[in-house]
Amino acid sequence: MNKRKVFPIIYAVISAIISYIAVFFICVRSLKINLSVSIIIAGIIAICFYILSYFRAHASIEIKRIVFKYKLTDKELARITGLKASDFPIYHNKLQLILPKRYWPKVLNALQEYEKNFK
Repeated sequence: MNKRKVFPIIYAVISAIISYIAVFFICVRSLKINLSVSIIIAGIIAICFYILSYFRAHASIEIKRIVFKYKLTDKELARITGLKASDFPIYHNKLQLILPKRYWPKVLNALQEYEKNFK
């Protein structure tokens, strides 16, 4: 397996484990919720964090893959996405995603459309 497939899974699992432990101890010690309910609540929150973290890591890798594949500049990214060129700093030929994570789906959709139309 390559890095693009493994990294989102590992990142999401670590995020889920940390969130499970944190929520479990908050429920048991601070909120004084009984053990079985704490386990269920922590499990649900951990699943949510797994999904969120997986999609964030996947989006980051896909955005960077498309930028690298088509050798896009910050100005081209700004034109494609409708955002500012300063939102896409490129250092040492690598895109730095400094945009707030809430914009990543918009950027990813625009780049996937670009990739589809480029072929």
